[in-house]
Amino acid sequence: MLMILPSTRRGLRAAMISLVLLAAGTMLPSSADARSSAPRHRPGHVYLMRGLLNVFSLGMDELAAKLEAVGVSAEAISYTSWSSLGDSIIARYRAGDHQPIILMGHSYGADATISLAHKLNDNKVPVALIVNFDPTSPGRVPPNVRRIINFYVPTAWGQPVKGGKKFRGKISNVDESGAYNHFVIDKADALHRKAIAAVLQAVGGGKHIKRPAARPALVSAAHAQ
Repeated sequence: MLMILPSTRRGLRAAMISLVLLAAGTMLPSSADARSSAPRHRPGHVYLMRGLLNVFSLGMDELAAKLEAVGVSAEAISYTSWSSLGDSIIARYRAGDHQPIILMGHSYGADATISLAHKLNDNKVPVALIVNFDPTSPGRVPPNVRRIINFYVPTAWGQPVKGGKKFRGKISNVDESGAYNHFVIDKADALHRKAIAAVLQAVGGGKHIKRPAARPALVSAAHAQ
């Protein structure tokens, strides 16, 4: 029978521990690997507005999450907060944050994107893109909007959009008759993909920037209801 001396056992135990640690090190991702797997932050801010009662447009929350997953800052709020949101955007723009501004909305939230765009126009703040899902009574698109894509179902609910005076941007009214109705169009994955592609084009495609420090909430809890 082979006898292992105490000193030999200690050496063998140390060697085995070293081998285990070495194997674990090859299995764990490095900090560089972890950083590379995280989505790169792209320029731009996307503000998505839900419709009636803040509960019938949860597709806006889904779309916001998908945008965050590709590295674009996105936030979904109630359409009733559009004016206070406008105040926040204007303040940030005047403070030097000139990243592309993108607005999205469903139903009353889609109507609110046009109202918000007018407020920003009055304060000389450009809007790179609006993507709407079945607005009910949208106003005319102001001249500070570069491009608007409007997915709609032409019924008593859904309406196309039109440019106002001095508007020189691009309008795409996309008739989705037969594919969706007012209550599901905001959740359509195919339309989400088109919206994300338009956002990436508006913010510069593959370009990315360093993610900024955490910023304060744009709207108060009282307005979020």
